Amino acid sequence: MSWGIGDFAGGIASRRSNVLVTLLMTQVIGLLATAGLLALSSEELPRVTALAWAGLAGLSGVAGLGSLYLALSRGTMGLVAPLAALVGAALPALVGIVNGEPASPVLLSGMVLALCAVVVISLPDSTSAAQAAERGTAARSELLLILLSGLGFAGFYLFIDQSRANGGETWWPILIVRLAGLSIVLAGLVGLIVRSAARGRGDRPSLRVPLTLLPLLVLSGLGDLGGNLFFLLANAAGSLAVAVVLSSLYPVVTALLARVFLHERLSRLRLLGVSAAIGGVLLIAVGQA
Repeated sequence: MSWGIGDFAGGIASRRSNVLVTLLMTQVIGLLATAGLLALSSEELPRVTALAWAGLAGLSGVAGLGSLYLALSRGTMGLVAPLAALVGAALPALVGIVNGEPASPVLLSGMVLALCAVVVISLPDSTSAAQAAERGTAARSELLLILLSGLGFAGFYLFIDQSRANGGETWWPILIVRLAGLSIVLAGLVGLIVRSAARGRGDRPSLRVPLTLLPLLVLSGLGDLGGNLFFLLANAAGSLAVAVVLSSLYPVVTALLARVFLHERLSRLRLLGVSAAIGGVLLIAVGQA
């Protein structure tokens, strides 16, 4: 639920500001909150290998989050969030199969249903040829962002699981995740500023954050932090598959918030695709458990 609320807030903020600025603020807020909670805890510094895996998780996670915010700012949240979660849940299952884990009929059924969901959601609605061509181009761009987002989230799941397996507990890995994410966002901002300066002052991006967006940014940063925390706790208490699927149910919250506050409406075909995506995530988790 934390990820669902945080992603909705981040998507709204990204529509009204620069995506990199939104990422910067959410990472800073998450880092400050994590540092404070770590100071209050008695958690010992884990081994370097655990911190290294956490760093990789942070890089992968922020790449996925940035792609998701960009996709949410451009497309329909009720479609973007389920597809991104689907990719994020399916890839760890594929990794398990490649590593020799048995593939149950339920797991395979979930993957087939997931593929069907992607196909159904990708189909054009009944509209004019010109509108269909325009939406088709936008859909391909959104699908690429969704794929990158799902790959980033899958990498986060796999890498943070390795961090825990190497002795990482809770707050130190999350702190490293935040530091790694913040470093890549700062690098992206510096690159954007340098490129804009080379083109002239007229192209320089605005890095100002409107005061009206601060509540959304705080909610997004804390929601992302809460999602990381609850995933780590669920992963420590059970299997990676169960933790992944519980985390991957956040699109339900995102879609509901988009329906209530943005009045997003989905056609019957799109609703069928979203239902198939959520069903695929559930089957994949049950098949891995």
